[in-house]
Amino acid sequence: MEISQKIIDYAIWYYLKYYPSPKKLRFKLKEKFWPDSEKWKKYWGIFEEDIDYIINEKLKNIIQEEEVIESKIRNYQNKWKSKLYIKQKMFERMEDKNLSEKYLEIYFQNWEEENIKKSLKKMWYSDNLEYNEKQKILKKLFSKWFRYDEIKQVINN
Repeated sequence: MEISQKIIDYAIWYYLKYYPSPKKLRFKLKEKFWPDSEKWKKYWGIFEEDIDYIINEKLKNIIQEEEVIESKIRNYQNKWKSKLYIKQKMFERMEDKNLSEKYLEIYFQNWEEENIKKSLKKMWYSDNLEYNEKQKILKKLFSKWFRYDEIKQVINN
């Protein structure tokens, strides 16, 4: 059976609008055009091999997974997000784990430490503060997804 051009156009439009991972695009196409959906009756729907064909053949020149992952990581880094936060977002986006890890390692060498130092300076952290004040600052850093061992390392240096 032939795939409707409307389905292919939708896949291209969705990718260019949201830049999803191939997994997420596959999920969206299944959601929209799988045999039990309303669109299936109108466009004859698609099956697993049709989705593979769309992603691997029709979109192979459009999908730039590495560039999208790298761009997203740099964007989060410019917003001073922590490494753990970015890992979580990449997981939610269903991005390739190996590519995400690769770019996280590239962009986050010594970056976490600098980010913690900047945050501590912004919160007026010093050794002279009372215990309660230090705890408040630590809680704020935890809420920004910094790890305890990294915070302690920066504080003790």
